Amino acid sequence: MGNVMTRKNALAALALAGWATGVFAQETADWPGFRGPKRDGRVTGWPDRLADPAAWPGALEPGWRVEVGLGHASPVVVGEQVFVFSREGEDETLRALDAATGEARWKSGYPAPYTMHRSALSHGPGPKATPEVVGGRVFTLGISGILSAWNATDGALLWRRTEEDRFPAAQWPLYGTGASPLALPGGETVLVHLGEPAGGVLAALDAATGETVWEIAGDGPAYVSPKLARVAGRNTAFTMTEERILAVTPESGEVLWELPFTTPYDQNIVTPLPLPDGETVVLAGLANPTFAVRFSANGGGELAGETAWSVDGSPFYMSSPVLAGGRILGFSERNSGQFVSLDPTTGESRWRGPPRAGENASLLAFGDTVIALTDGAELFVLDPAAESFAPLRVYSVAGSPTWAHPAPLADGLLIKDETRLTRWRIP
Repeated sequence: MGNVMTRKNALAALALAGWATGVFAQETADWPGFRGPKRDGRVTGWPDRLADPAAWPGALEPGWRVEVGLGHASPVVVGEQVFVFSREGEDETLRALDAATGEARWKSGYPAPYTMHRSALSHGPGPKATPEVVGGRVFTLGISGILSAWNATDGALLWRRTEEDRFPAAQWPLYGTGASPLALPGGETVLVHLGEPAGGVLAALDAATGETVWEIAGDGPAYVSPKLARVAGRNTAFTMTEERILAVTPESGEVLWELPFTTPYDQNIVTPLPLPDGETVVLAGLANPTFAVRFSANGGGELAGETAWSVDGSPFYMSSPVLAGGRILGFSERNSGQFVSLDPTTGESRWRGPPRAGENASLLAFGDTVIALTDGAELFVLDPAAESFAPLRVYSVAGSPTWAHPAPLADGLLIKDETRLTRWRIP
C-alpha cells in the first residue's frame, strides 16, 4: 500500500502492553464497537442458559422503541449507555440513550449533506460506520468522511477531522464510508481508514487530540472494519483497501504482509476472521473464493503467508462470518443469499441453507448458539454443530429492513431497523 509516511512511537510501549492487559484482551459485557469488543461477533455477559440454542424461548418480549434516524451503523453499549449514530435530515447525529428506558441522555450533531451514488439509493444516505467507544470518548466516521471524537458523558465535541483539503473528491469511497474506527490496545490511539477512490491513508490517530501517530499512504479505503489479532507471534491489524488485503503492526504502522485482492465495483467488505490456532486467518469477498491464509514469521520480522485452503462454493459479500461450535457460520451471496457452514480446517462445506434468504445477515455467537439477523428483520437461532440448516427459533423483530448488527444487552438485544431502535428482552 505504500510506506509509513509519519510515525510517532511514544505510545508504542503502552499499546504493546494492551495486548496482554488492555482493550484487546478484556472480557466484558460492554459492546463498545462494531461486532463487539474483539470484532469477532462473540457475545459475553449473557446468562449461561442462552449458550444452548435449544433453550431460547418461543418468543421475545418487546421493550422500549425509539425513533433514532436513518443509517446502517450498529448501536453500541458501554455501561448503562447506548450510543446510536444516524442521519436526521441533512445532519449526522450521535445520541446517548439510557439502556434500561430508552430515554435520551444527550444528542449532538453536525450538518452533513450527502448525495448517494445512484446504484446504492436503496441503502439510504447512511451513516454506515459503527461508533467506537473507549476511554470516555466516542469516535464516529460519517458517510462523507467526517471523523469526530465526542465526550461520552455529555456529547461535547472533542475534535474533528474532515480531510477536505487532502481528499477533495469527497466521495469516500464510492458508496460512502463503511469502515468503523478501531481503538488500538491501550485505548490511546484509534485506527481509521481515510480517503477516496483515488487514494487514501490507513492512519493511527491520538485519541485525545486527533493528531496523526502514524499513517500509510496508498489506494483508497474499502468498507472493511479493521480487526486486531495476534498471528504467528505478531500483534497485527488486518484490513482491506480497495485493491488489497493488508496486515500492519498497530504500534508503528509497519506493513507485515499484503496481498492484491479486488472485488467487483471495489466492494471489499468482509471482516477478516482469525482462527484459534494463532496462525490462520479466513478472508473473503464478493465473487471470490473464500480462503484461509496460514502465517509464519520470516527472518525480517514480517509475516509470510501461504494459502491453507480455498473454496469456490460459498463466497461472502457484505456479511462477516463467525466461528462457533468448531464451524464457520456465515451468509453467502450465492443463490440470492443463503446461510452456510464450513469446516475451518479445510473450508469444506458442512451444509448450505435454502436460497433467496435475503441480501445480508449479521451473525453473533454465544457458547453453542449463533443468532443471525437478516435484512428482512428475521432473527434466526442456530446450532453451529447441526448437520443441516435447521433454525431452532425464528423471530420477527422489526417492520422495516435491518442492516445494522444487533447489540447484546444482559437480558436481550438491541435491534436497529430503518429508523428505529428497539430493545427486545429474552425471557
